[in-house]
Amino acid sequence: MVARGDGKKDTIEDYVHRTGQKANDVTYLAEFEVPEDFGSIGAIKIENEHHKEVACLPSETPSGLKSFRERELATLRVDGGLDKPREREDRIYDYDVYNDLGDPDNDPDLARPVLGSKEYPYRRRCKTGRASTKSDPLSESRSSDVYVPRDEAFSEIKNLTFNAKTVTSVLKSILPSLETSIIDADLGFPYFTAIDSLYNEGVNLPTIDSKEWPLKSKLDPKVYGPPESAITKEIVERQIRGYCSLEEAIEDKKLYILDYHDIFLPYVNKVREIKNYKTTLYGSRTLMYLTPTGTLRLLAIELVRPPSDDKPQWKRVFTPCWDATGMWLWKLAKVHVLAHDSGYHQLVSHWLRTHCCTEPYIIATNRQLSKMHPIHNLLHPHFRYTMEINALAREALINCGGVIKTGFSQGKYSIEMSSVVYGQVWRFDHEALPADLIAR
Repeated sequence: MVARGDGKKDTIEDYVHRTGQKANDVTYLAEFEVPEDFGSIGAIKIENEHHKEVACLPSETPSGLKSFRERELATLRVDGGLDKPREREDRIYDYDVYNDLGDPDNDPDLARPVLGSKEYPYRRRCKTGRASTKSDPLSESRSSDVYVPRDEAFSEIKNLTFNAKTVTSVLKSILPSLETSIIDADLGFPYFTAIDSLYNEGVNLPTIDSKEWPLKSKLDPKVYGPPESAITKEIVERQIRGYCSLEEAIEDKKLYILDYHDIFLPYVNKVREIKNYKTTLYGSRTLMYLTPTGTLRLLAIELVRPPSDDKPQWKRVFTPCWDATGMWLWKLAKVHVLAHDSGYHQLVSHWLRTHCCTEPYIIATNRQLSKMHPIHNLLHPHFRYTMEINALAREALINCGGVIKTGFSQGKYSIEMSSVVYGQVWRFDHEALPADLIAR
């Protein structure tokens, strides 16, 4: 144990000695000789010889610490509620919907839907307790200092290396039912190194009974037009001539598709109607062929616009071309696909599936497991700083005036679109190992 004074005197140290035990209560004794001129004792620091925090299950908690453990969890939960804005020094973990991305009080055009509703399903974020906006009682007023529990705030070093200005990008899985020798149906992986077998030895994927051809949309044709893709068998075979037929490519699993048709198409007309927004949007399909050398060759790109006003659906297929006009059209089509792919990656793969989906687990861990719990200690390094980063994202990146609005093709509908994707593809039971690795 170390006793610290007012800073004018050296600290006093002594070892703690065990003096006895009665039932589950163990007593220790430390004796300090404190000089008369030492001043007031400012703090007492206790260290163990293991140089790490004590972790134990609730059932193994020493009786003297049980009440402290219970009080800690009550503090973190704020049992009984706290109907006021959170302060910087608070350690309160509670859930709320994403209703603080808009700013309708300043401009009706800056209003945003509540993400986490029935219409727009979404994960949960940490509650800040801020008041509602005047224009929309369902929306929370914005702040330049978004609350996070003080335990989640950046350390001094982290603050020097990370701030909102340095962040310039934000952030249907197929689950085969597999039966492999490395996976125990009841226990999962028998040991950690068994995970490596997924990479080193591969897995036996189930046989695909059929592949739909021609490619078709699942959207309502009355709203979005004919569902059949304009990428025909003739187009595909013209591009892979000399290799195989279309049927052989499908049978041998040589065709790959990057499909942003159904996800983006509902937002095409919306984006095109945004005033003073100098961009456009399409639904897209990109078809690729796996060559004998193991590389993916681009075969065709299809761009689609849904019907609007008196205009019918528009769709066109672009392929590699050598004449001047066709070559530039092919390049422009690839630019659109790259914009779609980067936008989906940042909004869904990065923001939604990592940052956004992790925050509720952090809140739940702190509400249910004290810092003495071994699982809390196991998870903490993986959770560290995520809530602070997410708060900064809500402050300056994914909000109505943030970088995402102007940086991606979907404009102000970017985060709303990620909510639609979440509702379509995210499932809790598909996110664990080995399902997640296999889906990738």
